[in-house]
Amino acid sequence: MKKVLLTTLLIASLISCSKDDDPAAASQCLVCSTFGETDITTSELSGFCVGATNPDTGEVISLASVTVYKDLLNLMGATCTIE
Repeated sequence: MKKVLLTTLLIASLISCSKDDDPAAASQCLVCSTFGETDITTSELSGFCVGATNPDTGEVISLASVTVYKDLLNLMGATCTIE
């Protein structure tokens, strides 16, 4: 019974894993045409793409991270999209 339960949990966790490994998602980058009241520049955002490595932390940037930054910058008056 334990093996069945563990197998079921393993399958469920594999199915629900993030799909950021998708090659189409890897080409998605944060692009801003205007920055509103922010102090951010285009050069600071260059390379902020899904699958890139954050030079400060060494972490791989996920689609969720790019989306959160886009939403935050748009709330601060910028005009940003994910392309």
